[in-house]
Amino acid sequence: MEEVLRHYLQQNGYYVVRGVPFKYKGFDVTDIDLWLYARTSSMSREISIVDIKNKKTPQAIERIFWIKGLKDCIGADKAIIATTDRRKEVTDFGKSHGVFVLDGDFLSRLRNKENSDRLTDEEFDLLFKNYKFEKLNGDWKNRISKSKALLLDGLGFNSSLSWLEQAAFFSEQVFIGTKHTDLSARCFYLLCSFIAIAVDYILKDYAFLTVDLRTKRLAEGFTFGDKGTEAFDNNLKNATKLISAYHDNGKAISAKIQKAIDEQLSSLDSGSLAVFFSKPDVAKNLFIVANELEALAYNNNFVTHTEKSLEVRAFIGCILDYLGHDRVKFNQALSPHSKSSKNIQKEMPI
Repeated sequence: MEEVLRHYLQQNGYYVVRGVPFKYKGFDVTDIDLWLYARTSSMSREISIVDIKNKKTPQAIERIFWIKGLKDCIGADKAIIATTDRRKEVTDFGKSHGVFVLDGDFLSRLRNKENSDRLTDEEFDLLFKNYKFEKLNGDWKNRISKSKALLLDGLGFNSSLSWLEQAAFFSEQVFIGTKHTDLSARCFYLLCSFIAIAVDYILKDYAFLTVDLRTKRLAEGFTFGDKGTEAFDNNLKNATKLISAYHDNGKAISAKIQKAIDEQLSSLDSGSLAVFFSKPDVAKNLFIVANELEALAYNNNFVTHTEKSLEVRAFIGCILDYLGHDRVKFNQALSPHSKSSKNIQKEMPI
């Protein structure tokens, strides 16, 4: 049922992630069956969560209480339950409490409408199980699980930076070149789709800024995170003050720390991300790009981004540049693994 409903929602304009873990201070609380993201206008976005109960005794009323509380807990905009229960009273109860109900009559019409062109989540998980040394070689599956969980922490610069870090890991696995290169590329594409969604969400607040100011805000965010330059500088200032005050050679140590941090910050290529994402033509297509990248990750027959739209190729090119990877070499590393007979393009536009 989860895959059927995911396909239906994707067909109706949602970006959908299945099986998103909700964690609290390191503890596993529950899994959200479907996490939905919609771009409703240039200035507004909508995040919804779906609870699916495909059982003979679905306990729909209880699930309405559950999903409503979970929605408030994670800050989602809407809550939906999909239940085999056909009683009108359930739908009415959900409506009165701000929970949309997809009832048994609706679900029965969705039967056997899965997308045969993509892997199910179970089939995707099987790819990790078939990789004998997956855990030893960086715990790939857990990296993806933790990356999914970040969707619930808020779409912003902090989550984007975490996904960029994971994307760096999986892109490096592509260059290593094993029989599991296609899996590392799938993971890379999925993480890139998360980044595209996060940047799309961030940009809703920058809709009326000039390109220059938007670029500046993005550069600061990709360098210092959600709290920005001022908070970073204050934290650093307080830390160096403490070192100076309570260490014998405090001033010298503080100066070294400041210099090392300045050097590290200057080595970051945050500016390239900011310039790329501040372009109006790029910004307006991020939602579409995110869906294309997600589809690449789950495609039944592995194909590469070089066979996708101009916008997808440009997006991947920007991420590779930020990570310090050669685009052509990355494409060449992937080309033997693609199931398509199309020619690999040697360059990706910006």
